[in-house]
Formats: sequence, structure tokens, C-alpha cells
Amino acid sequence: MKRKQIVVLGLVLVIISVGILQYNYNTSGESAKLDLALDKDIDYEEVPGAAVYVENSDTAEIDEATVLAQQAEGFFAEARMERDKARSRQKDELKVLLQAENGAIATSSGMTSLEAQEQLLALIRRAEAESTVETLVKQKGFEDAIAYMSDTNNVDVLVKAPSLTAQEVAQICDIVMRHADVTMDKITVKNVE
Repeated sequence: MKRKQIVVLGLVLVIISVGILQYNYNTSGESAKLDLALDKDIDYEEVPGAAVYVENSDTAEIDEATVLAQQAEGFFAEARMERDKARSRQKDELKVLLQAENGAIATSSGMTSLEAQEQLLALIRRAEAESTVETLVKQKGFEDAIAYMSDTNNVDVLVKAPSLTAQEVAQICDIVMRHADVTMDKITVKNVE
């Protein structure tokens, strides 16, 4: 009985720390910047108090590479935000299942709170592995990267690059294999311009 209480207390502490980190991340202004970037169809001239940039017609050339870079940044930010939202929903659902008083009591979904604890730990491990992979791939010189790790341990890594060499793909796969503890056949690496 004491061992279960220690495990539950440990899980609660991990959940609280993840919640604090997520709260701090969301209040750093990243989501506000993303919202403005995604609302491209808003006419800001109609918004009271909004600053509007007026171009000189002589210098109205648009750098296509800059536009593509901004779209790719938006893609990575939006994908990361959607992944985090989905993970947050999964964590909330598992927390509800953990509210059962005894680990042997089955919930309406047929899952015991012990199984919910195991799934929550697996979810947290996947999130940590994704974050580590993304950080290490960026350290290899790529501008941005996002990793998705499924329940079946398949890992998809999207890298912001015009193209990838075989050596770069091998380096990324090595990072994933070491930190996500998966085999090579479970890894997919793609570039996004």
C-alpha cells in the first residue's frame, strides 16, 4: 500500500511540474505571436489602434524566400502547438482515470487507475524524448525540427531544410535511436522547406 502511495505521489509531482512548465511556456507570448501570424485574412486597417505598415510602391518587391521561410516557421509552430494540445488532452483524460481511489477499480472505459498511471508515464516519456530529439537536431545546425512519437514507438522527424543528405538523415536517425530507444525501421525523417 505504501509503495502505491509513493508512486501516485511521484506521478502527481510530475504532472504538477509539467503543468507549471506548460503554463510558463504558454504565457511567454509564443501563442500570441502565433495567433497573429495565423490570422492573415484579418484587415488590420479595420482594427482600431492597430499599426499598419504602408509600403512605398517603388520598393514593393516581396522576397519569395522570406515568405516561404515565414510559412515554414508557422508550420513548425502550429504543428508543435497542435501536438502539445493533443498531449494535454490525453494527460487530462488520464488524470481523470487516476482519480479512482483504488488501483484495482475499473473505470467506465475498462482501464484501471494503475493502467492509467502507466500510460501517463509513457506519455511523459514520449514528450521528453520528442523534446530532446528536437533540441539535438537543432544543435546539428538545422533551423527547426519537430518530432512525433506514437504509442507504437514510431517516430517521425520533420526538419526545416531545403533537402537532406544521406549523412544528415543518418545523424538524425542516430539521435532518435539513442534518445527515443527505437529501432531504425521505426524512424521516418522528412524535410520541410
